[in-house]
Amino acid sequence: MVKVLVLDPVHESGLDLLRTAPDVTCVHLAEPKDAEIVRHMADAEILILRGRKLPRGAFEQAQKLRLVSRHGVGCDNLDFDLMQDLGVTVAVAADSNYVSVAEHAIALILAGLKRLPVADEAVRSANWSLRDHLGARELQGAKVLVVGFGRIGQAFASRVSAFGAQCLVYDPFLTSNPCNVTPVETLEDGLAQADIVSLHLPNTAETANLLDAARLAQMRPGSLLVNTARGGIVDEGALLEALNKRCPAIYATDVLASEPPSPDDPLLNRPDVILTPHSAAMTREAAQRMSERAAQNALDFLSGELSPEMTAFRPSETLARSSH
Repeated sequence: MVKVLVLDPVHESGLDLLRTAPDVTCVHLAEPKDAEIVRHMADAEILILRGRKLPRGAFEQAQKLRLVSRHGVGCDNLDFDLMQDLGVTVAVAADSNYVSVAEHAIALILAGLKRLPVADEAVRSANWSLRDHLGARELQGAKVLVVGFGRIGQAFASRVSAFGAQCLVYDPFLTSNPCNVTPVETLEDGLAQADIVSLHLPNTAETANLLDAARLAQMRPGSLLVNTARGGIVDEGALLEALNKRCPAIYATDVLASEPPSPDDPLLNRPDVILTPHSAAMTREAAQRMSERAAQNALDFLSGELSPEMTAFRPSETLARSSH
């Protein structure tokens, strides 16, 4: 029997796939303690992992572990160098949440353009006359820079284009143009043109603090910055200074560099910042798809049929752990 360890709450449909699979034992720890995780990892061959970051020691004691199947897409909670050393493959739910995240980015844009948090507060505080001074804007006719053009970026581009916005794209790995967008050669060029900038790229060593003080200074006065990617892509210290200069004028984000944020995080108390709790991917539909895909990736791995599209990392053949 192959033991599959599932950490944290996941949709029952994915668990059902594992529970009904032959020669598989599914152990689900919905609210695990650290010691409980380490104990179960000791003999687990597959780990299904959400956003939790486990200590190195937990992995080093998992002598039978062969696969980490991410309940999601980003892998910044995993150390690929460690996975290489341990011979562990990493799979992602690559096709599960791109619609939800793309829609969430649109929602954040509309909330920023229409000043929805300010308008909501105006009604609740009996400040009805503020409606004449909101400064709301339209998405139609705006130039929107999409930074990162993978599944989510493409889904976002098709949707924002339907509003009548002009889509610019910056992605150094762009090889095709399925959404009929306008590529820009440099990020700086795109930032200087865009009314709205939407981030759709992973947090890696290359993208950490990608939007630093120098690049934020390239943004247009009054522009809107939307982040449904990862908090570490934006230098939040530099962002505070940029917001004071209204470049950008509004930061609408689902992600922060530190999650959850500390109560004294200065971004929490600014009317020019719109926040959601890293929930873009967690629609009911996406939660079910991610659970099912994470489970299916585990089963496909066991049968030797894990799709390359779902494979984020594969160790060299000499280091990959076998089932024997």
